[in-house]
Amino acid sequence: MGRYWIGCSGWAYDDWVGPFYPRGSAPGDFLTRYARVFRVVEVDSSFYRAPSPFLVRRWAERTPEGFRFALKVPRDVTHEAGSTDVHKVLDPFLSSLEPLRSRGKLGPVVLQFPPSFHAASGKARLDLLLGAIPREYALAVELRHRSWWTDSTRSALEGRRAALVWSVVPETRPPAWVTGDFLYARFIGDRALTQFDRIQRDARPEIVSMKDLLENEGRAVDTVFAFANNHFMGFGPGTAAVISEVLGEPSPDLGAAGRAPGQSRLDVGHAGPMS
Repeated sequence: MGRYWIGCSGWAYDDWVGPFYPRGSAPGDFLTRYARVFRVVEVDSSFYRAPSPFLVRRWAERTPEGFRFALKVPRDVTHEAGSTDVHKVLDPFLSSLEPLRSRGKLGPVVLQFPPSFHAASGKARLDLLLGAIPREYALAVELRHRSWWTDSTRSALEGRRAALVWSVVPETRPPAWVTGDFLYARFIGDRALTQFDRIQRDARPEIVSMKDLLENEGRAVDTVFAFANNHFMGFGPGTAAVISEVLGEPSPDLGAAGRAPGQSRLDVGHAGPMS
């Protein structure tokens, strides 16, 4: 299947209707159309609310064999520092993912901590969560404050075989540690852009820098997840196409989101998204 799993952070964006999804597309069809182009997605909505088992079953049913979902752990687990009963939220969340796990469609789960999460006050919390998520779940951890870049943090992640997220975001430069069996890169950007229907900035140099890290510091790892956020260049699918190009991967057929299953790209006019 290849080393790289390249996709977007989320799929349900109204701004993608027209440049990516056909005009008039129902939101309930977005995931099916998305999965005609990409083979992995990062679920951002789970950060705000754990999905119901019914919804997760629908995701599993609407995507092809071999598709993968990476899901953020709900913020009630990562952002509520005063709570010690993490299992109250964590256990139902992990249980809800069973329709994906049983079909081989579950990728990593992600602990995304806020920039304010410091090592001095947060180490016990991190250790608690590293131990709370069973090892049968691939785990990625996004830490953003520089206080975490210590041998102690690296050892804790290595002990769980949890991947440190290599984030591309302003004012954060995580070290290129290999602490797990896979790598996890997030191309996030800032929050200056508010419309997501086209490429609006050139962030190719940052993608090239990430390529160098993946091919050097990360060369021993066979599996790399890479996700494009809308904010990074202005349009997630177009950004994912640029990431694929820079990494030397086949270019995703963005027009497939607008065609019927099995329809050749030559059967319809161009529906490309980039300006």
